[in-house]
Amino acid sequence: MIAIIEKENFINFKKELKGCTNIKRKTFHNKELIVSYSPIQKKIGLINYGKAEIIKTDKDGNTTIMRDLKENDIFSNLFFQDSEDEIYITSNGETEVFFIDYYNILKNCNKNCPFHNNLIVTLFDLLILDNKEQNEKIELLSKRSVEEKVLFFLKKRMNEQHIFKVTTSYKAIAEYLFVDRSNLMRELKKMEKKRLIEKKGKTIKILS
Repeated sequence: MIAIIEKENFINFKKELKGCTNIKRKTFHNKELIVSYSPIQKKIGLINYGKAEIIKTDKDGNTTIMRDLKENDIFSNLFFQDSEDEIYITSNGETEVFFIDYYNILKNCNKNCPFHNNLIVTLFDLLILDNKEQNEKIELLSKRSVEEKVLFFLKKRMNEQHIFKVTTSYKAIAEYLFVDRSNLMRELKKMEKKRLIEKKGKTIKILS
């Protein structure tokens, strides 16, 4: 998400955020409930520091971690589809969150500061990106096999030549796919044998 705002400016953005709108700050301990998704509550959350998890529990009691949240990640129920499943966010270690009221940011700032318009644009840019990432994670979780998950992940990130360059660790990719690193590496070897991919070092070409 820092790609939308320069990293250096993001610190200033958070400082201005506190003084421009009616921001509520709250610190959560490990595994503490941060928020439950509700169509009534129109709030935006920004992780100031720490980590959190978006969790879904279906009617049968099955729990799935939909997404990990880290420092500077944003979350909201503004774009979340109605679901019979329970969706909530819990902290993963000590975590501080800025809560921003949706209707409050649409109002004119009491200080009439020039930052306010930029604040609205920035927040909604972040929300759009967050929604895109969230929808991708939901689609990923719908894939049943590891092979389907890997192909989905690679195709979303490949270039025009159908090539994906690993810029992070395979451990990080495995965590994103909710599989063990060893399981991921085994699957990649199987996919090479099946001629679905061609792997050279940290470059993967998608052949399927």
